[in-house]
Amino acid sequence: MFEGWENFFLMAGGAAAVLIGLIFVVISLMGDRPRSTVLAGSKLYMGPIVLGVSFVLALSAAALTPGIGRCAFAAITGLVAVWGLVRGIMSSIGIGRFTKVHWTDLWFYGVYPCAIYVGLGAVAIAFWMDWRWAHYGLAVAVTLALLLAIRNEWDLITWITPRGEDGDHGDE
Repeated sequence: MFEGWENFFLMAGGAAAVLIGLIFVVISLMGDRPRSTVLAGSKLYMGPIVLGVSFVLALSAAALTPGIGRCAFAAITGLVAVWGLVRGIMSSIGIGRFTKVHWTDLWFYGVYPCAIYVGLGAVAIAFWMDWRWAHYGLAVAVTLALLLAIRNEWDLITWITPRGEDGDHGDE
């Protein structure tokens, strides 16, 4: 079903696996943070990143599965889309409750992931209906999810970076 797409899915799945590994490094850097901060942060920020790259890994694996049918792949994609959308809405609501967050947090951890999952839902329908653009829609959704994960992991790392007493990042 995905003849000619093998290299794309190998690259995307490999990138997702590396990003999952990187989030464990990020977590290990949080040892000096209060436990309540780490738990709140992991639920609202790290959890969606891990889930998003896990979805990319799962979709890449499914696409590379020999003999997978169009409808089975559509069902997997639809499940990922619904699960991701629900989680994205939960993140948006959770981040919206905080007053001391950067204005971009709601967009990059809530709204944009929701948009990607809505698009992925359309891709699931396209696979189910056997529309010609489904493969390209999946490639766009997977690429956007990876780029968003890279941006969000960078955001977390810069937040975790130790700050001097006056709030600087120690760049001097």
